[in-house]
Amino acid sequence: MKSNEKNRDIIKGTLYICATPIGNLKDITLRALEHLKEADFIAVESINHSRKLLHHYGIKSPLISFRESNRDKKSVEILQKLKEGAKIALISDAGMPLISDPGRYLLNLLLEEGIPYTVLPGPSAVLTALTISGYSGDRFVFWGFLSRDRATMKKELESIAGEEKAVVAFESPHRLVKTLEEAKEILQEREIAVCRELTKKFEEVRRGSAALLLDHFLNTPPRGEITLVIAPQREKTGVRGKGKKTSVELELLKEECRHLLLLSVKEGIPPSEAVKKVARDTSLSKNEVYTILVQLKRKGLIKHNK
Repeated sequence: MKSNEKNRDIIKGTLYICATPIGNLKDITLRALEHLKEADFIAVESINHSRKLLHHYGIKSPLISFRESNRDKKSVEILQKLKEGAKIALISDAGMPLISDPGRYLLNLLLEEGIPYTVLPGPSAVLTALTISGYSGDRFVFWGFLSRDRATMKKELESIAGEEKAVVAFESPHRLVKTLEEAKEILQEREIAVCRELTKKFEEVRRGSAALLLDHFLNTPPRGEITLVIAPQREKTGVRGKGKKTSVELELLKEECRHLLLLSVKEGIPPSEAVKKVARDTSLSKNEVYTILVQLKRKGLIKHNK
């Protein structure tokens, strides 16, 4: 096969928007590698961060620093190079460019100037988190990063509380606890999946209400990249939890039940009364709650003589 036939889809004067791995370097596509190697320039969000990926695959194309702080100046530079016929690949630090990154500004310029561009699909933290959460992905909303301003974030969470579809949002590890503190009051018992270090060695998905998650992360400070998935609202039947539950929903209820039982006993409520109280507060039967109480006693988490 002739080289011009092999690379016939690599066109001069075109911007190639390339998805890159969100953690595991092996997740990049063959097509993305081909275009990155053939590119005259690669526009990157962080030069130091991107060099790890590019060096791993022996890619030596010249780099252009393209980030939020210099997007206006660099967009004009990239636009001019494209007009001169350059093949330019655009990548972000991880995942799909233009999703919560400065690529949108550049794309608007290309649309105004009629410069061709195309997208090379691949890894996405949004879809990976939604899938691994176990929640329905038939319809969902992507929220991006929640506001750093606490009052604004509270309004955003209030809006999310009224959203019936699943909601995906990015969060940083040092802000997660504050976010869960607000979500505890606003989202109440709505399930949340905290997806951490997706595709990496220490990948973790922890599900539960904001209160349960807050209790965990106060004792175990989170690290790494975090994506939140807020479960769709349950069907409004007038009674919480009516209808057949999925295995994920049932496990979340049992985890919530364990937490409430331990909390009630810690507050001095006798186990028998705690069972009745937790059964009222959840959609589990008294027998189901009692079974969980027995399991906690066997593990020594609740003393038999209480």
